[in-house]
Formats: sequence, structure tokens, C-alpha cells
Amino acid sequence: MSLTAALKGFVVVLCWFAAAQSDEGWNVRYNTKTEICVNKGSTVIIWSSYDYPAEINNVSTTVDKRFWFIETEGEPVDLREDPEYKDRVRNRRYEKKCRLEISEVRESDSGVYKFRLITNHENRSFTGEPGVRLTVEELQVQVISRSDQQEDSDLQLKCFYKCDPGGLYRYAWFINGEETRSSQTLTYRHRTSSTDRISCALRYYGMHPSPEVYAPQTASVSLTPPGEILEGSSVTLTCSIDANPAANFTWFKENKDSLKSEEPTFTISNFTAEDGGLYICVAQNQLGQQNSTVQVWVGSGSVGLVAAWSIRAVLLTLMFLAVLFLKVFRRRSSEEPSVIRSQDEDAQEPEGLERDGLTSGRPAEDQVEIQHATVTFTQRQEDPLYSTIDPVKAKRRRDSHEDKEDVVIQ
Repeated sequence: MSLTAALKGFVVVLCWFAAAQSDEGWNVRYNTKTEICVNKGSTVIIWSSYDYPAEINNVSTTVDKRFWFIETEGEPVDLREDPEYKDRVRNRRYEKKCRLEISEVRESDSGVYKFRLITNHENRSFTGEPGVRLTVEELQVQVISRSDQQEDSDLQLKCFYKCDPGGLYRYAWFINGEETRSSQTLTYRHRTSSTDRISCALRYYGMHPSPEVYAPQTASVSLTPPGEILEGSSVTLTCSIDANPAANFTWFKENKDSLKSEEPTFTISNFTAEDGGLYICVAQNQLGQQNSTVQVWVGSGSVGLVAAWSIRAVLLTLMFLAVLFLKVFRRRSSEEPSVIRSQDEDAQEPEGLERDGLTSGRPAEDQVEIQHATVTFTQRQEDPLYSTIDPVKAKRRRDSHEDKEDVVIQ
């Protein structure tokens, strides 16, 4: 029989009678024990029957609402309207009987459940006391003893269930999901390998099995930061493992007997060359152990040397950018002409040029392009100072049509 075939659902129906009754004819009776204990994942059914006075003050009594709720500090809330019980609660009514059915119960469902009536009479509602206390527990596999052999281990196990302190139920054991028929009691002895996964369940009830127990699997170690570690810095070694029960960790360094750490993470501050080497993480639980190693390499240089070179590189970069900026600025300044033309010079032609015949008798396209020098005035405007205008020799160039002269005036 496989584990999947065993999980068909488990229904707990316990018949007992606990009544809450008043002198006025109100009555709620629970057809169940006032305290019940079930396994996680099962289905629980609680019955109740009720009665109420046919009339009050000559007014007939009608029931407006009947519902189940879990006892809390606030006002009673219908379980069908509680998001924690959505799609897991069903109420069924037969005349003056009402059945509560909770499927796939969780450990958080543990509490006291009560039945409540609300009628058409003002302030006339009735809650059945004391209610039914539900306790949800989960099966657990416990390791009683272990003796290691060459390639496997001899284990003695127990299926622990709080709802069965006397061990009266019959149990089923599963190895890697397959049922083994070698034992139907709450204890089990098995020769197992390091990769076996073991669980237990209540036989014939199809209840959810216990969580699987197994030795540490797939250990791995990581470094933060990765790669070579510089002297003076810090590094954190992390060991990850998959195991149930949870594994205990131990860190060692190769060729060193001293214990480094007993935590999953191990940090080395102010790393030195002597800290480099092979580190070993040992993960162990009651079913076995697994080791994982990591090599920590020492990088060239140190944190202080790297910082000094970084500062020097930044300074050199800033100096280079400053020199480059000055060169670009000077080059742009030298390329821009400093020409100021006075309004008087723009209004009339220079007399010296007219006497030299540079502007007379030539068409517009043959006119000489004239550049004027800068004119500077002193504070006393009655003594103007004019810069000397010296014509330079014109350069002649001949093209296919006609001669043109370019006169440059300095």
C-alpha cells in the first residue's frame, strides 16, 4: 500500500452528550465529548441538538439564524463567514439538529467550538455551553537510538502522537513514500541508508502522515564576498543544508583542531594571510551527517593599499581633466577675432584707400575686403588716438575669368 493510497481522508465522529439547558426552555446538547483530539489534516464532525420555547409573551418563536463559532474575545462570528475556514466548513441541519464538519483541520483550528441560536425576540439568543474543545496535533517521528554500520545505520524509531498517549492505535510506516509492513506499532526498527526518508501515519484512517525525517542532504558552502579575500577585509562563510530534524553545524579549518564556529554562518574579521586555507562545515542530526568544504584564497595587496591607490588614481584623473580644460579654453580664445568697428568708419570709406585707388572705378564684386584695426580712446576725448593703417602687398591670383586682388589691412 502506497502513501498516496493511504491519504483518502479521515473523519472523526465522537458521540457523547453534553447539554446546556435553561429554565425557560432553551436547550443545546452536544452529542460529542467536550474535549476531542485529532490529527492534523483529518476531518472533524461535531453534532448538536437544540430546543427553544414555542412562544414568549404570547409571541411565537422563530429561529432567524443558527450557526457555529469558535470562542474568541470578540463577538461570535459564523465559521462560514470566517476567511480562516473558507471552503473547509459545512453546516447541515436536520429538524432541531445541526452538524458541524471541518475538513483538513490545522493546528490553528484548536479551540472551543459552540453552537448559537438567534430568534425573532429582542435580545433573545442562546449559546450552548460549555462547548467542545478541539485539539489538533501532528504526528512526529522520533529517533530512539542509532548505531552506525559500514554503509548504513540501524535505527529505532517511534511515531509520537499526543492524542494517543497509551499507544492504542495501529500505525503504518513509510520508507521513501512506500509503506513497509514490517511493523504496525508506534515503534519501528529499520536498517536505513543516508538517503532514506521515513514517516508514519495512523493505519486505516488515511490521516496525513508525519513529516519525513532524514539525514542531512545536499550541503553547500558559499563565500561573501566571493573570490579572493584581501588582507584587512572581512569574509562570511555560510553553510546550507537540507535536513529533518534540523542539523547542528560545526566549522573547522584544515589541519587545525580548534573549533571555529557552531553556527550556520561564520565570519572572519580583519582577514590575514594566515586565515587563508580550506574550511570544513560539518552538518549533523540524529540520522547522520554530511561535510562540505570551501577554499578561501588570499588576494594580492591589502585593503589599505587598494584604498591608497584608489585615491591617487582619482587625483591624477582630476589633474588631467583640469589641464585638458585649460588647453581647450585657450584654443577657443585664440580662434575668436577681436574686431570692433566704429560707426564713423562704417559710414564712410577710408580716404587713404580712395587716394590709392583701391575703391574707385571697380565693380562691387572687385571691391577690396577691408579689416579695420581696433580704435581706443583715452579719457580725454579731445585727443583721439588712431591706430596706424598700413596696407600690405596684395596677393594676386588668377582664375579663368579675371584677376582679383585681396587686400589685407593690418
